[in-house]
Amino acid sequence: MEQTPTRDSSLRIFAVPVVVYTPDTYWAFGAAGIVTFKGKPLRSSVSFGINYTQRKQILVNFPFQWFSPAGYWRAYGELAWYRYLYQYFGIGNSYPNDYLEKYVAQYPRARLSLLRRLRTNQLAGLRLGFDAYRILSVDEGGELAAGKVAGTGGGISSILGPVWLFDSRDNQFYPGKGVLIESTLFGESPLWGSNFSYLRFSLESSRYFTLLKNNVLALHFLGQTSAGNPPFYGMAQLGGARLLRGYPLGKYRDRHVLLVQAEYRFPIFWRFKGVVFGGTGSVFGTPGERLRWRPNAGAGLRFEFDRKQHIHLRMDYGIGAHNSGFYLTVGEAF
Repeated sequence: MEQTPTRDSSLRIFAVPVVVYTPDTYWAFGAAGIVTFKGKPLRSSVSFGINYTQRKQILVNFPFQWFSPAGYWRAYGELAWYRYLYQYFGIGNSYPNDYLEKYVAQYPRARLSLLRRLRTNQLAGLRLGFDAYRILSVDEGGELAAGKVAGTGGGISSILGPVWLFDSRDNQFYPGKGVLIESTLFGESPLWGSNFSYLRFSLESSRYFTLLKNNVLALHFLGQTSAGNPPFYGMAQLGGARLLRGYPLGKYRDRHVLLVQAEYRFPIFWRFKGVVFGGTGSVFGTPGERLRWRPNAGAGLRFEFDRKQHIHLRMDYGIGAHNSGFYLTVGEAF
């Protein structure tokens, strides 16, 4: 259902029932929607997603981003609640490809980044985050049941740190040009309520080029490094619908990660578009292990269900080394 309550289209509402699929959830059923309204330089939005999956997972999340009318302030983050069956494949690069433990976790999540403009396209501010992580069950006889890694008992995760942002995109949902760079340095400490102590630096960048007519080349880089003792579920990870499609979510995790990927997006006909993508990434940080790069490649189809804001239904098939996966979801990977 779509409606435009005001004459100048300052407020747009879109809500639909959804059916999505990923290798980590199997089929999921629920509802999703987005409310957008005027902001500067991009449109402010509040999204929602409520899903129940074939694996009896429950996902409720409300991502948001707000741009003040004068463009001096920006806030983004999410409120969420999850009950999720996760897969744990070990830490580092030494585990065989078929190693797998499963565990069920339940937690509320709150994330808020509040930034003020420094100059054109540049902002800086503070990030706050909170998770109350409960592990409800683990596979018997595995590393998690034995408590061999930090975080197997769950706990409170409370993050705090500065954020710097550069954003020159022409559209936040399907950019045709511009750059997005986010740099964060945050820590967890008992001083602000966390059960863990560690520090993480992250640099993430995407760049978009319009080639030919309505063809877009999108490039993406992610680098993260951690010092201290993060819980296993808070470590840098690769896999899933966004980072190296074709590998399961969290297939590789460790203290540090490097990732580069590219996607070429092109129109087909009417509201349909196609994509081809590829990339490589690596996790590292376990003593004595060498750096190993994990490649991926794939193709996908897009259906533009909101033509004014360029919001798409995304269907991708990714292939990795000894792994593959199909993804049916909303919005771009990066």
